[in-house]
Amino acid sequence: MIRTAILSVTLAAAAVAADFKPYERVNPTPNLKKAMAGKLEVKRPLKFGMIKLTDCAAIVVAKELGYFADEGIAADIIVQPNWQAVRDNLVNGDLDGTHMLYGHPMAAAIGIGVQADIIVPYNMSINGMGISVSNDVWNRMAAKDPALAKPGYPMPLSAAPLKEIATAYRAEGKTLTMFQTYPAGSHNFNLRYWLASGGVNPGFYDGPQDAKGITGADVVLQVNPPPQMVSAMNQGNCQGFCVGEPWNMKLTIGEKTGRLAIPSQYVFDGSPDKVFCMTKKFADANPNTTKAVLRALIRAGRWLDDSMDNRRKLAEMLAHKDYIGAEAAIIAESITGTLVYGISADGTLDRRPEPQFNVFYKRYASFPLTSHGVWCLTQMRRWGMIAEDKPDAWYQEVAAKTFRADLYRAAFASLQADGLVKPDELPEKDQLAYPAEAFIDKIAFDPTQPNAYVKQFAVRKP
Repeated sequence: MIRTAILSVTLAAAAVAADFKPYERVNPTPNLKKAMAGKLEVKRPLKFGMIKLTDCAAIVVAKELGYFADEGIAADIIVQPNWQAVRDNLVNGDLDGTHMLYGHPMAAAIGIGVQADIIVPYNMSINGMGISVSNDVWNRMAAKDPALAKPGYPMPLSAAPLKEIATAYRAEGKTLTMFQTYPAGSHNFNLRYWLASGGVNPGFYDGPQDAKGITGADVVLQVNPPPQMVSAMNQGNCQGFCVGEPWNMKLTIGEKTGRLAIPSQYVFDGSPDKVFCMTKKFADANPNTTKAVLRALIRAGRWLDDSMDNRRKLAEMLAHKDYIGAEAAIIAESITGTLVYGISADGTLDRRPEPQFNVFYKRYASFPLTSHGVWCLTQMRRWGMIAEDKPDAWYQEVAAKTFRADLYRAAFASLQADGLVKPDELPEKDQLAYPAEAFIDKIAFDPTQPNAYVKQFAVRKP
């Protein structure tokens, strides 16, 4: 499928950027009557973590628009330096809840990195990731496929040329290196999926204690924090990366040392990305507070997908120095439903409408589907993080105890009773199957048959 709209850089485009206004933060007063009526257990301000990525949006919106306050909650949002810090600060109690990669709680559940009971009562987004490459890699790809030299090249883009490019790099005494953000994370699995779909081996893990996963790799993958991806590309430390926004657009539009190659909806449309997590201990000890937090987040997610005006307001919020701190126009590029794939020598932007890139509420995007947990585990098994086969029932059990659809459904029911949500916004089942058309390699996913699914991949660890 090709969706193309090519626009030139004009004074009008510059004027659009100028429309964004500096955002002044607010600190709404919590509704104490609501807190008392809801019997909230935690009276102090709750501490929520976030990484500088646009998919933290629901937490920021719930704070800034007063959804947390309306539920009787005082909340502080604390920017975290990297994903390991996010995990550690949640587990040790420095955070009460946080923006996380969907693989974080799954890894913790099976003892990869740390053994901990982390739950997912709310899904923050689907899709939303991008894979970018350096100008050198792109030029080598374009030399093999002349269509890539012109704006509007078709999606999905195959990773197949990278195998030969990696060989050429080795002949030149170099290593083709791509960065992702965390071993058990969405960016790692999305990048690996894309590479493998083109016959490029991203490397295997030698069990749960191997943090590198480079055995047999054609392309070496390494970990780097999201906000540092662009500087890493500028310095020549990597030739590609997978990360959320606004960093692909910052690279493509701002720095121009590389460019967006393929967004994640063309790798797996509907792919899990970020989640909101708490420890099971906190949720069990504070059920009313947890429910109030989820009510606020559901309302925030609904607002995010309600209008384009809301998305533009979000761009201004996230541009604030206390949150992402990047230019509002760069943040708005993906948030408002477009992506720039590259800039031609004459200044022409290859800008395309991509309304499915950032999805926060529609398509059940905020619901913690257990099928997302199962899919995550299949990728861990595929790449060797899980060293041996497990029964199908094991995948279901681990996913169901981690992705807590029951907590979401309870919060949603209370919002429905208040007339704030509609019944058709809630899925009938806790898991979804995905057709072949949702994936770049055309391999359908049935969450009830994880072992059969993994065995279909040509590139996988035995």
